[in-house]
Amino acid sequence: MEKLFPTPELGPGPDRKKRIAATACYPVTGLITGTPVVISKLTAPRRKRLAEAAQLKAKQEQLAAQLAEAAEQAWMEELGKQTDPAKRAAMIQAREAAQVTARQAELDLAAANRKAKLGKLREHAGGAALLLIVGGPLIWSLARPWIEPGLGLLGGIWWVAALVYAPTPTNLIVGKHKPVPTDSDGDDDQDPDDDPELPDDEDDDPQPEPAPTPAPLTDAELAASIEHMVAIRAQSDGGAGNVLMGEVLAALQWHGHYPGWDTRKFGAAVRAAGIPPKASVGVGTGPTRDTSPGWTVAHLRALLGRDPHLPPSAVPDHTLTKAA
Repeated sequence: MEKLFPTPELGPGPDRKKRIAATACYPVTGLITGTPVVISKLTAPRRKRLAEAAQLKAKQEQLAAQLAEAAEQAWMEELGKQTDPAKRAAMIQAREAAQVTARQAELDLAAANRKAKLGKLREHAGGAALLLIVGGPLIWSLARPWIEPGLGLLGGIWWVAALVYAPTPTNLIVGKHKPVPTDSDGDDDQDPDDDPELPDDEDDDPQPEPAPTPAPLTDAELAASIEHMVAIRAQSDGGAGNVLMGEVLAALQWHGHYPGWDTRKFGAAVRAAGIPPKASVGVGTGPTRDTSPGWTVAHLRALLGRDPHLPPSAVPDHTLTKAA
């Protein structure tokens, strides 16, 4: 009940009249300030669904762009292998013809969808108009006695909800106003030892010393860390050992190495260490599949001339401790 109608202590004080006025106006001010909160809570599920749909659409567009890029790269490689100028020209013409055909099919499908939506809209509008003409007078005669009570009940429920969710003004918070000092509260009788503002050196806890920054990894340690991560991942993905560069950087940053680095800067470091990443490595399946530069067992086998070795020990989150 206090949330619906907050009542502060209306004792003596310089702001007593303001508190009385704020309390009297709270049914109106609470309705005004609480209405946006109620609307936000009612529309939260729809906004959440729209956000999820937007994320899914963005992911689909990203996957489609990756597939198109992979197809374009494969076609460029095939075109580069072709040495006959006539066949190269024929391949380019065929490619352009296929793109024009695909674009025309896309435009035709969009036009058909618009036509179908317009037809459904006309059907629904016609049905609604027929229902309004035929059943409108009957519905109005039956619902008319309930309109005014229904609107009143709905308004009351909305008013109560707005008061419940309305932020309480600071001048209505119970017990938050400062009491008026009396004559008996003199500065002469105050004990300096009871002053809460005086610092107490005995109660001060020593500040903990910051943790030392880990030493930067050498080229050999960095190469060994990547080798161990690939070997661990190979035990769970059928021996492929696909590990993305972002995963390696995140694991090393979790242990304090390379703070503030991005994948571009980290890529230069691993190339300098003699273990460059593969251009495209895929992790995951279906819509959650992520493709970016990384390492695999086959890629490391070609670089090292042997299979990657497991580390002496591994922590539960599949990140590695620095090898001794």
